[in-house]
Amino acid sequence: MADETPLDRFRSALTGASRAVSGDAELDLVWTADAPALTGHTMRVPMPGRSLPPAQAAQARGFADSMALRLRHHNEALHARHAPAEPSARACYDAAELVRYEALGSRDFAGMRGNLDAALDVRMGADPITRAVKAEDVPIQAALALLLREKLTGQPVPEAARAGVEMMRGWIESRAGGDFASLANLLDDQQAFQSHTLDMLRNLELTRGDEQDQPATDPDDQDGEEPTEDEEDGGEAGKDEQPTEAAAEPSAGEDEGEENGEQEEDDGSDDDAEAGDEGEEGMLPVRPNRPWTDLPADFDYKIYTGKFDEIVSAADLCDEEELGRLRAYLDAQLKGLQGVVTRLANRLQRRLMAQQNRSWDFDQEEGLLDAARLARVVISPGQSLSYKVERDTEFKDTVVTLLIDNSGSMRGRPISIAAISADVLARTLERCGVKTEILGFTTRAWKGGQSREAWLQTGKPANPGRLNDLRHIVYKKADEPWRRARRNLGLMMREGLLKENIDGEALMWAHARLLARPEDRRILMVISDGAPVDDSTLSVNSAGYLEQHLRRVIEWIEKQSPVQLVAIGIGHDVTRYYRRAVTIMDAEQLGGTIIEQLADLFEEE
Repeated sequence: MADETPLDRFRSALTGASRAVSGDAELDLVWTADAPALTGHTMRVPMPGRSLPPAQAAQARGFADSMALRLRHHNEALHARHAPAEPSARACYDAAELVRYEALGSRDFAGMRGNLDAALDVRMGADPITRAVKAEDVPIQAALALLLREKLTGQPVPEAARAGVEMMRGWIESRAGGDFASLANLLDDQQAFQSHTLDMLRNLELTRGDEQDQPATDPDDQDGEEPTEDEEDGGEAGKDEQPTEAAAEPSAGEDEGEENGEQEEDDGSDDDAEAGDEGEEGMLPVRPNRPWTDLPADFDYKIYTGKFDEIVSAADLCDEEELGRLRAYLDAQLKGLQGVVTRLANRLQRRLMAQQNRSWDFDQEEGLLDAARLARVVISPGQSLSYKVERDTEFKDTVVTLLIDNSGSMRGRPISIAAISADVLARTLERCGVKTEILGFTTRAWKGGQSREAWLQTGKPANPGRLNDLRHIVYKKADEPWRRARRNLGLMMREGLLKENIDGEALMWAHARLLARPEDRRILMVISDGAPVDDSTLSVNSAGYLEQHLRRVIEWIEKQSPVQLVAIGIGHDVTRYYRRAVTIMDAEQLGGTIIEQLADLFEEE
């Protein structure tokens, strides 16, 4: 068509090529200014400039080619069937599959290689591996994927990520070098490639050996045989839990597990006593996703000592200069995402303001003079004056608390998106007259901190209860204007802040703060990525100790409290804990999910 622009013609050509590659005749391509995504039959690809700069055009082709290859070579049901539950293992598993189908494209279509390289460069620009200064900073899934890509395609590691990959190369190749060669021969067979990928993850100690033939199941699945297998394997699972965690932190690989129970406790006690705020920063807690179990009638949650716990303002954890730098880093990292969340927040604002619109009853005998009807009196002086009375609004005075999991497994993209979503949401609700409080929860140290040291000094009494120092952080108070608290959210980007998480007590703390508020409607929204994890507590108490307490707290709030409770799980199913909950598999969905959940709550009668 004569009125088509070069960008329109480029989109048409790219759509046709993607349909041919994928074999999907209904595939459509739309431009986006946000993160690339494939949803159903629609590909969202970054829009190049109007003049089609070669570099931007190659990036668009690369993302479109990757999505088309996924449709052609990837079976999602097969991929999910044996996906490991551990976050770090799942991330590596997904990354290896992406490398597989992109390697097929590089092999089968000569023109794709450069396009896929351009798209990879864009992805690397936002990956923490490019900013890593020590091995603990390197995301294992990024390093593993780049080394696997190097073996499968012969393509070198991108320059921006080379330093980070070299920090991990020796450790990965010493354990999985042989697996790379096997995987190179299995590109065309997804099922065989998947099986060998799981072998590789076990060699890297990222997942347990007993998961080899265990398909991933719905956490709520009550099939009769599954709990039996869990019970039979329970003893061995405890022995393997610590190697899983050690693999996420290679430099801590010599640390013996505390999950082995009291038999091995003495061996690890010295390490526990010496571990401080800085000693284990790179650890990623393993998230257990146990099926629903009945709580024991005699369950009693205890706190060994609370004297080392702290409730602290974000501004007190670092100086003003560092807060400003961290906030600037957060803004720069999420420029593209902020536009999406802001548009969604504006939609929420319109829905809230619609509920708060003033309405009037007209032609009343008393009230405010209705100026719009004065013309009737001028035309017909015998007409009486008309008054109007404002109706009472049904919109309740409301306060919203966002309780954000600040554990180590949230590090990276999830915590960044949680921070920016909370920021935009607080600003939006403030414009609507809804007060917002933003809280975070973590621990002061890995592996117990001062609480564990006190326990060791008193002879290690049995079943001590919660055994770590809590850190509850106030990022924004409900009565605090958004402009004063804005910088505080940058603290979530601080290296070393995110440690372990004890969800039950954090929920009680946030709930107690809400109960003290005078508002008619009180909403508590929890943002987390799995079950509570604290190695120090779980190593000396019964299995599932923290999880059982969390269930008790949730049940009490949902059944007896006036507070409305809603949860959003990132990458893990939280619907087995919370009655009102939603699970998202991609952190990019967080902003929209927060807003949709709040909108639904506000619209309830």
